[in-house]
Amino acid sequence: MITAAAGTARTVAETIDERDEVSRARVIAGEFDVIAEVEAESNQELLSVITEDIQSVENVGHTRTCIVLE
Repeated sequence: MITAAAGTARTVAETIDERDEVSRARVIAGEFDVIAEVEAESNQELLSVITEDIQSVENVGHTRTCIVLE
């Protein structure tokens, strides 16, 4: 889940959705502005996608990660 600067949620979602590891990124309502589903082979790869790809996108504020267990 991602917060974006005011008025930039759609652009942030579109930019993140272009990443190979991102299955989908969509604008949502509530505490966060964008939700993205990321597929990674390992926790290390997930960390890299989040910190190097997603958090470096212009207008991304902060992120919250939830890992699917089943």
